Amino acid sequence: MKKDKTRVILSIVVLSVLLVFCSAHNGQAKEESPAAASVVITGINMTDSGLEIKADRPFIYTIYKPADPYRVVVEIPDADISAFKGVIKAGSAGITEVTPSRLESARPGAKIEILLQSPSGMDSNYHNNVLLLTVKKDEAEKAPAAAKMEPVKVVDPAPAQETGDKGPQAATEITGISFERAEGVVKVLIKGNGSMSPSVFTLRNKIVIDIPDVAVKAEVPTEMMSPVKAVRIGKHNDKTRLVIDLDQPKDFDVMSVRDTVVVALKTADEALAPVRKEAPVETQKAQEEAPETKEPETFAEGKYVGRKISLDFQDSDIVPIFRLLADISGYNMVVDPNVKGRLTMKLINVPWDQALDIILKTFSLGKSVEGNIIRIAPLSVLARENEEKIRAKEAEVKAEPLQTKIFPISYADVSEVEKAIKDSKILSARGSISVDRRTSTMTIKDISSVLTQVENLLVTLDKQTPQVMIEARIVEVNTTDEKDLGIQWGLKASAANTLSQFGGLSTLGKGTFTGNNFLVDAPSGSAGAGSGSGFTFGILSPDRTFGLDLQLSALQKIGRTKIISNPKVVTIDNKPATIMQGTSEPFPKLTTEGTISTDFKDVVLSTEVTPHITPAGSISMNIDIKKEDILGTVNIGGSQVPRTSKIEGKTNVLIQNGETIVIGGVYKKTENYSSSGVPWLMKVPVLGWLFKNEHPTEAVTELLIFLTPRIVQEQ
Repeated sequence: MKKDKTRVILSIVVLSVLLVFCSAHNGQAKEESPAAASVVITGINMTDSGLEIKADRPFIYTIYKPADPYRVVVEIPDADISAFKGVIKAGSAGITEVTPSRLESARPGAKIEILLQSPSGMDSNYHNNVLLLTVKKDEAEKAPAAAKMEPVKVVDPAPAQETGDKGPQAATEITGISFERAEGVVKVLIKGNGSMSPSVFTLRNKIVIDIPDVAVKAEVPTEMMSPVKAVRIGKHNDKTRLVIDLDQPKDFDVMSVRDTVVVALKTADEALAPVRKEAPVETQKAQEEAPETKEPETFAEGKYVGRKISLDFQDSDIVPIFRLLADISGYNMVVDPNVKGRLTMKLINVPWDQALDIILKTFSLGKSVEGNIIRIAPLSVLARENEEKIRAKEAEVKAEPLQTKIFPISYADVSEVEKAIKDSKILSARGSISVDRRTSTMTIKDISSVLTQVENLLVTLDKQTPQVMIEARIVEVNTTDEKDLGIQWGLKASAANTLSQFGGLSTLGKGTFTGNNFLVDAPSGSAGAGSGSGFTFGILSPDRTFGLDLQLSALQKIGRTKIISNPKVVTIDNKPATIMQGTSEPFPKLTTEGTISTDFKDVVLSTEVTPHITPAGSISMNIDIKKEDILGTVNIGGSQVPRTSKIEGKTNVLIQNGETIVIGGVYKKTENYSSSGVPWLMKVPVLGWLFKNEHPTEAVTELLIFLTPRIVQEQ
């Protein structure tokens, strides 16, 4: 009997253990089944109040608004939506159309994109595997697209009637932060002591997760897993903020399952090994105590370079809008208490700094920027503050004692320096300035800060002016070619009875052979005694009744003159230098008293050069060249005044230091031809040369100017 009782007790114990094991096993399977099972979307239907999404079992969904204020996106991970393809047209309940598609991300699933008739909000209600979405009427969206996406609403419905219990309670603490990795996915697991409802948004390479009404009891892992660079925790208002820093932007999903928030990062084929140690514990704790901040973008007045955003407000207070712009830009923003007003606006894809300027102009507001702080106040307040600053500065200047200082001026003209200082208006109202040209000094009486400014200004004004030496080589070539050809001939014929005689006129010259006068007397005028060439030919009959005299004279003069001069002149920068070469021709001039005086006319070759040294070290030259020649004289008022010809050229060139510029083309050729002889007969072809003399002349003048500037180095 006793043995039977013992067997019964052992059987009861074994049976109890089995029941406990089975119960635990069933509970675990029941808890994990929703996450492991695949959800099938069975219906997407339009209703009078909105959109209805049905599934064959409980599902997790995420609702968020992208940058387009007319769109709402619903994502359901691990869901099959293959039964729905194409666009579903709506046209009622504030919805235009619905586009279902497969979600291609770190965790595949279903994606339902809803196009709204106007920028509106949306309410959601989940019950018995049905999600009902309702468009909020008469309520415009207040938040713009400040990042990749708007704050995300992550919902784990976990209905009690499906799971068989009341579901987890709301979390009050974050108890753990850890990493998991799988093929192509890195997960950040945020565990709490109950369910959590996070809001998620992105900022550059950061994922920001706000969880309301929870405290932090977890330690941040000391080793990160790529692409995560760091995890930071801090309190932000009534929320706990977790910031996940990434090495580069990544696609991600966020879901809340029971007591865990899962951030799944898609990494493709990237390595998943830990990449680096996190900061020391002291630094980490300091980061946990401070909210996450951003570096402000570059701010430029009148030039909009800020990130582009979209804003849609209806009769909204402007102060919260400034707070929103502060979050977007990264600037700290201080708003004056006098700033008030309500605003209706809709801006699509405009820079944030342009949006700020538009709001300021609308309400007659102004801004002042100091570092990363923007202060906004009415224009009247800012103007009054500026006036007060000016008055305070003026009072400070008036209270400061005056000092006197003498400044020696070494190189510049002291009067020009005085004018420059007065024009710069750096002297205070009580300041005075005086100059002494004899000693080239300047005395200034003013406050200490002004004297310092004058001293700094004189560093630029009182500098040794650079000098330029201009070397000129002037080559003038004159060539003349003069020819003179003459002929004289005469004929004597006497009758046998000596009663008649034929010969030249008595006024003409006589031939050397017959002694009679020439019939044609056109000798060379230049071939005189001791110059030229000629010959005499004559015949005479024995009875001296017939005779012939013939004389030819010729002369050619060839002249070549070459004048070379090499003047040099030194001048300071931007001052002209003149080089002249020629003669001064005297001529009589009648004075007002009726007497004759002597005046002079300069007949010269002049070259005027104004050099300028550029900052690059090259030399710009303004060149003016004039050349005059005497042509003769002209009678003016009884006085013979020289008559001249003139050639002038102006140019501006830029050459390097020490290079040479050549100015040529001043070329002059003069040809003259004169002849004299017996009319008509001198024009007879071939034989005409017996009745004339010829005097052709040719003169050529050529001028070349070589200019070489050189900067005179300071000693």
